[in-house]
Amino acid sequence: MSSPKDVHRTAPVPISSHANYRKEHSHSPMIENEPVLSSLKRHTCYDLLPVSHKVIVFDTSLLLKKALAALLQHGVQSAPLWDSAKQKFAGMLSVTDFINLIIYYYDHASYEAAIEEIEQLQISTLREFEIKLCLLSPICITIHPSDSLFDAAKLLMQNNLHRLPMLDTSEEGEIIVSVITQYKILKYLAANNNDEALMTKTLRELNIGTYTNLQVAYPNTPLIEILHMFISKKISAVPIVAEDLTVLDVYEKYDVLALARESTYSNLKMPVGEALLKRWPDFEGIHSCTLSDTLGDIMETMRRMPVHRFVVLENNKLIGLVSLSDILGFLLNTE
Repeated sequence: MSSPKDVHRTAPVPISSHANYRKEHSHSPMIENEPVLSSLKRHTCYDLLPVSHKVIVFDTSLLLKKALAALLQHGVQSAPLWDSAKQKFAGMLSVTDFINLIIYYYDHASYEAAIEEIEQLQISTLREFEIKLCLLSPICITIHPSDSLFDAAKLLMQNNLHRLPMLDTSEEGEIIVSVITQYKILKYLAANNNDEALMTKTLRELNIGTYTNLQVAYPNTPLIEILHMFISKKISAVPIVAEDLTVLDVYEKYDVLALARESTYSNLKMPVGEALLKRWPDFEGIHSCTLSDTLGDIMETMRRMPVHRFVVLENNKLIGLVSLSDILGFLLNTE
């Protein structure tokens, strides 16, 4: 592996021993998981809603800068959009939209032009820009409150989505009820799980996680390279490691919002280690596990606190990642 001083782009890291493990177990007998699947099919999306909750919705006429500030203020990565002119749901705004925008300006405009345009850009104009560059899917997938959690989970996994807007209808038109996420479904399962046999099995036994071609970066990796990695690899976080694969930190998509807060669009060549110093103090921290941890251990952690991924360690070195998609995909594929 190249030393940090030689690295200019996030680098895939093959972990040969665990790659062999996954290859040897790729045709393992299917694990019975009927209790979990039955729970997903029996309960509806409405069951995920707390007695009292809030939904952050942005009008498409809102300035993008204000919308991003609101995402930061409420600690969320996305929010539904509402077109007041048409009185209808207009899709989702996420950190990915902002990343697409700043990458475009980085490649095609001067810093002064980028600052001037981004500061005055409305969400509706951003959507037009993304459609023109084929960066936005023409179809926004939604779910109804009466649909099952199983249907919601399937839609999330089949379309590589982290969140799904929940819409209802009335005589007046569409109603934005909430947003279903992978984490909310898994937390619900963790709190209502009755499959003790499955929960006692380890990650090694269940073959959950990614252990080959991991995308990692070093503290001196330019930030722009990580932003490109988010988009091209369709990932939401990159572990920051030392030369010996000791995990130092994790740079997440959500951290990119710090660029909007400080208007530091011009300094995308800054080392990611410097960018992490701008992170808000409420960072959830790095959640780690080992191959000997059980699925029950993982689910219990998600029940107690917000978690978006686990770094898998062996002798305190990075060997893999377990994402929410890995866990939810495993639970669905055992049918």
